[in-house]
Amino acid sequence: MKTVAEFAVRRRWFVIAGWLILIVAAQGIAGAIGGSAYKDTFSLPHTETASVATLLKDAGLDNQNGVSGTVVLKNKNNSAFTGAPSGLQSTLVGLCSANDYVALIATPWQSIDCSKNAAIGPGNPKLLNSDRDSSTALITIAYQNNHYAPKQFTDTYDTLKKLRSDSLQVEFTGNAFASIGQSTGSGASVFIGFAAALIILALVFRTVAATLLPIASAAVALIGGLGVIYILSHAINVSNITPYLAELMVIGVGVDYALFIVTRHRRNLRRGMPMAESIVTAVNTSGRAVLFAGTTVCIAILGLLALGVSFFNGMAVATALAVAFTMAASLTLLPALLSLFGMKVLPRRQRAAVRAGQFIDDEPVGFWARWSQFIANRRVVVAIGAAIVMVVLAIPFFSLQLGNSDQSSDPKGSTTRIGYDLISSEFGVGYNSTLEAVVSGPGANDSAYLQKVSATLAATPGVDPTSLAAVPLAKGIAFVSFKTTTSPQSEKTYQLVRHLRSDVLPPLYQWTPNRIYTYGDTAINVDFAKVLGRKMPLFIGVVVGLSFILLMIAFRSLLIPLTAAVMNLLAAAGSFGLAVAIFQWGWGSDAMGAGPGGPIDAWIPVMLFAILFGLSMDYQVFLVSRMHEEWVHTESNRRAVTVGQAETGGIITAAALIMIAVFLGFLLTPGRPIKIFGTGLATAVFLDAFILRTMLVPSLMHIFGKANWYYPRWLERITPRLSVEPHEDRETDERASVDSTLVR
Repeated sequence: MKTVAEFAVRRRWFVIAGWLILIVAAQGIAGAIGGSAYKDTFSLPHTETASVATLLKDAGLDNQNGVSGTVVLKNKNNSAFTGAPSGLQSTLVGLCSANDYVALIATPWQSIDCSKNAAIGPGNPKLLNSDRDSSTALITIAYQNNHYAPKQFTDTYDTLKKLRSDSLQVEFTGNAFASIGQSTGSGASVFIGFAAALIILALVFRTVAATLLPIASAAVALIGGLGVIYILSHAINVSNITPYLAELMVIGVGVDYALFIVTRHRRNLRRGMPMAESIVTAVNTSGRAVLFAGTTVCIAILGLLALGVSFFNGMAVATALAVAFTMAASLTLLPALLSLFGMKVLPRRQRAAVRAGQFIDDEPVGFWARWSQFIANRRVVVAIGAAIVMVVLAIPFFSLQLGNSDQSSDPKGSTTRIGYDLISSEFGVGYNSTLEAVVSGPGANDSAYLQKVSATLAATPGVDPTSLAAVPLAKGIAFVSFKTTTSPQSEKTYQLVRHLRSDVLPPLYQWTPNRIYTYGDTAINVDFAKVLGRKMPLFIGVVVGLSFILLMIAFRSLLIPLTAAVMNLLAAAGSFGLAVAIFQWGWGSDAMGAGPGGPIDAWIPVMLFAILFGLSMDYQVFLVSRMHEEWVHTESNRRAVTVGQAETGGIITAAALIMIAVFLGFLLTPGRPIKIFGTGLATAVFLDAFILRTMLVPSLMHIFGKANWYYPRWLERITPRLSVEPHEDRETDERASVDSTLVR
């Protein structure tokens, strides 16, 4: 680290120019190849979903397995449709030649198979609300499998919305149109994040240079990182939500990392250290903590690969890459900028004091010094109180219901919400999704067998018997589609899927050459939650285990990494508990524009845990690295803990406030999942910084005493040297220890 810092200081213009060239090149190449190519891929190995996908692919029916959306047509005067609206058929046929991967289109009046040169077939009368006033019609549009680019859906929307008139209402809902009318980026959130960081940094540093440098470092990392991610999206499958995560992580950790290094540099200057030496020392101490903290964040995010779900793979790699960019900018660009601005990082009065030789001593003073002494003197009471708070907040977590929020949770007034509500009122709430019993085997071409399957489904509580339709697709494969009486996100619908799979359908195919799978949106969500639930222990074990090993090697301790792991799990549990109370139980969800209470999207806890574990390790590393530094110098546990907390408490809480502001900015982004995500991250950071790192962790370390730093000799011999403490400082302390022993 010292060599890197010295190079950045000595060749500052070279480093600055290098970063500028990098971001221009990354953005230029990305623009030249057409910008981003985000796409969602979804596979769930060893599930009924995967079995049906394989079955359809082998039969050449891939088009039956793509994402679909629904267009709702409503006569505004409630008059009955006597036929297809004028120009509808030609418009729909045009979708087939628009290069937007449309596969199948169904209306009450005709069906269109785009894979067969837009062949027109009979319509589906059940797509018209004929049991009411026949004033509402549905158009279902299915896309080719493995094509999920947002552009293809927005192109369809842009084409069909032109059908709107004074007499015809046209709305869009379903998975394909989920993002219509909602933000495709997070510009407002990014602006709020940077604005909040600017305000907090200005209050902390009270000088323009020190305030702007962390912002500049994070901005360069963000622009460069996004450019590389755009390029990466052409090589691997990168999810559409990746930019949200990258922006969120880079702004948060980028500003935080720079904040720690700049703070250390300012303290060095005020203690009389020369400019270049101060920068190098800051990078060689706080910079090492940044390296370790950033590595743990990357480990936590890359742990998503252990889930074996393709949806997460590109997202994990791209987000970890963005964090790596942030670390690199903090350790190279930032010291170059610090050397460029010189003494301007200090307020005018402090600059004058340093020039006059009026330096500060090493003893921390102020609120955090007093607070650290309070924790030391009341450690047991503080530990018990903080632990009770965290446990109480975590209680709702045990009623967590994983699923997928439907479009009843979309913002009021959005086309997806209006379309959802129209379907619910005109057809029934269960018509907002489709489930199928996929029959495979000789029975698929046996009308009597299909009738038996239909009769069994019709007699099952929760199935709408009027919605059943048996459709042979190919030799040996047939769909028996049906609707439910409950909404797609209802737990009763999830229970119905599980009931069909375990109790209702097996008696129909056991001891026969047939097999019947339950398929469709809700069934896929059930499988998704099942896969994640099955892989979560492995995922948590990999992330916690690797982080434990890294911290164990860094701090030469067993108790510190163990405490860190437990604290991080507590932070995650408390955050999940609050998310369940707000968004699942509905305590304020509607007021936040996230609709009534509903299930927590299955991917959110996984992503939250990965990011939260990494961010929690950030604060743990920054806190304990300063404690460890003091322990190496004094071997006094009380002094190490009090000094470490006194010197980092203010910076950790300031960094947390920036993170919280960034994450809460995502509440302005339409879409329930992003609101849950932002709230979960913001509450977790608050709990971590203001309860765990400022109360529970230091109080426990005071209780544990010197046991914090116990490291078996046999383990010392076999583990590599990889310490947050600079090597030369350790050698100095070791020589001092030897010298004092010889004198005695």
